[in-house]
Amino acid sequence: MSIKSPKISFIIPVLNEEKIINKCLKSLLKQDYSKEKIEILIALGKSSDKTNEVVEEYSKKNSNIKIFPNLSGNTAIGRNICIKHSTGEMIMNYSGHAIAEKNLLKVLALKLQKSPPNIAAVGCSNVNPQNSNFIAAVSGVAFSSFLGGKNLFVQNAEFDSERFVDHISFACYRKKYVEEVGNFDPDFWCGQDAELDLRLLKAGYKILYTPDTKVYHYKRNTLGSLFKQMYRYGIARAKMVKKHPGTLRFFHLIGSCFVIGGGLLIILTILKVIPLWFPLLLLLLYFIASIVSSCKVTKKPIFILSSILFYFLIHIGYGIGFIRGFFPGKL
Repeated sequence: MSIKSPKISFIIPVLNEEKIINKCLKSLLKQDYSKEKIEILIALGKSSDKTNEVVEEYSKKNSNIKIFPNLSGNTAIGRNICIKHSTGEMIMNYSGHAIAEKNLLKVLALKLQKSPPNIAAVGCSNVNPQNSNFIAAVSGVAFSSFLGGKNLFVQNAEFDSERFVDHISFACYRKKYVEEVGNFDPDFWCGQDAELDLRLLKAGYKILYTPDTKVYHYKRNTLGSLFKQMYRYGIARAKMVKKHPGTLRFFHLIGSCFVIGGGLLIILTILKVIPLWFPLLLLLLYFIASIVSSCKVTKKPIFILSSILFYFLIHIGYGIGFIRGFFPGKL
């Protein structure tokens, strides 16, 4: 007797996604999965572009796409709004700037259905699309390298085989477990999925990674937005450590050490406490490490050389955000 496929609810908070949302929704509507078993729930923020018009047009033509207002613009609140209105037994955590492989649900949902009851979610890798613009493409190279945090920050990781992980960005969850631990925390404007996964782990559940499918995730396409993203990631990690102190790891401190250490080197060099050649030597070593790291990912000279600046922005942005996250005040 064949196993009945579970109904899946995509939960997607969107804000200013005009450039990608059309491709995103097309990929979800083309899933190799029963259309009657898919609903796409979208929490609309107050976008300043044509995102809302595009989504509303799709909703008119597709009865399984439902939209709900999210005036706060808070991603976690948007996800919770979608969960509140979902009717699926599983929820697919998703993004408006990502494109799914056709087998995404077929792999994740069915694998989760067949898994033991202590498996709360099954997720997959997200990779950079080939048609990204130059800045997004170089960002993809940086995030896919060891200096950019691949396999340290699991949301950027790719593995050759299935394994249990602490967190994965694009995952299919058993809805009842998400509701059991309290859904997404609205205090986390960024990183709320990682914080949810942590609470699931604390509740005794497991999260499974599979390499059998993937999502094509568009990275930030300007240097300013990349820096802002990393700054927000740093703040989110600091908030995570404050809420869950046991989650602090050495590599979370690298960015802030980079910022503080760099500032001290500049001051000590200006005061002539240390010779100029010493910070220059460290800078040279950083350049070499950046080049070696990128060479592991790409052979394109322009990407390899450009990535030096990108690593710098990633580390500085994350480090400043991490430090800022420990101080009081509105974040």
